[in-house]
Amino acid sequence: MADQAVFSGTSFLMTILVARNLSVSDFGEFSAIILVSYLAISAISAWTTQVFQVAANRSKGYISFIFWAQIILLLIFATLLKSIFSLFSFDILNAAVLFGIGFVLYDFSRKILLALDKISATLILDILTSILTLTGFYIFQQQIAKNINDLLPYFSNAYLISVVFTMFIIKPFYFSLITYKVYITSHIKEGKWLFFTALSQWWAGNLFVVASGYYLGTAALGALRLGQSVFGVLNVILQTFENYILPQTALRMQQSQTTGITYLKKMNQKLAYVFIPVLLVVFIFAAPILKFVGGNDYTEYAYILKGLSILYIFIFISQPVRFLIRSLQMNNHFFYAYFLSLVFALLTSGWLISGFGLYGVISGLIGSQLVLMAYLSFILKLKNINLWKSSTSF
Repeated sequence: MADQAVFSGTSFLMTILVARNLSVSDFGEFSAIILVSYLAISAISAWTTQVFQVAANRSKGYISFIFWAQIILLLIFATLLKSIFSLFSFDILNAAVLFGIGFVLYDFSRKILLALDKISATLILDILTSILTLTGFYIFQQQIAKNINDLLPYFSNAYLISVVFTMFIIKPFYFSLITYKVYITSHIKEGKWLFFTALSQWWAGNLFVVASGYYLGTAALGALRLGQSVFGVLNVILQTFENYILPQTALRMQQSQTTGITYLKKMNQKLAYVFIPVLLVVFIFAAPILKFVGGNDYTEYAYILKGLSILYIFIFISQPVRFLIRSLQMNNHFFYAYFLSLVFALLTSGWLISGFGLYGVISGLIGSQLVLMAYLSFILKLKNINLWKSSTSF
């Protein structure tokens, strides 16, 4: 909880500070860089940390392999991205690439430490990074000229220093070509499903949002995005929960299926004590919350927060099902589930949005989540696995 408070609090604070100290255009560029960085995280982690999180192996050789595989894939991604964007005129290209590398490696550092159950080290990492980023921003704020090109290097340095700290903790300096070949084969086998899942997951989650701008205009799209930003903290909580609980569940599943399922249910119940009350508060006070965040012009869109609150209930319910599928390394079914969800979005987005507006967007997002949950639950049933019972077997 302390680590989550540091990480989420710093992220939220930095977003506000950056928005208030940069021009609208510069802040837009900053947001775009963050978006591309998250794309890199999804694409690369599918081949590295996501496979590592559910693996039983925690040897020095495997940890070293994961670290350097992350570095190599990130440099390849950055080089390709820079080559593509160099065709256009971007003054901040080099600064943006360096920031992206640091941002992605910081995310990797948190996930690898959590997967290794090094909670104290993760907390120290986040405190260190928070201090460095806030200090860097303070120095930037004292400058006369303030633009994104001046800001990015401060953040980049903070993130890269945090990676040095992680290297000191995990010591990824064990090299063995023989074992590395085994790891590469394993990660290609599992990672391909996770990679395609990441692409399907992004489109399944964003197709209705993109389509809302096309059918309803920029005002509706802006209101929807603002509503989604209110749930940003809950998204961070869910991601952090996944970063820690998923690998811990996988390790317990290696002992016995019953132990893993019991642990997963127990931790999900604990999360409910925080998650459900927050959703209730957002649902009840949707209008004043949206007015506080966006101003009077957004009050009429309060129903968006109510709808998103209902959506997040289904997301919360489906979470242990997704974790169990991941823990059992049934990554192909994870991909199929998101692909079906994407197909549902493609087939229904047009008539839902054109006929029901933003209500259709919310309904579509909920429908996509139900398709996902239904398919994964069906697969577990075929495997004779009942999540809601303490004793199950294949």
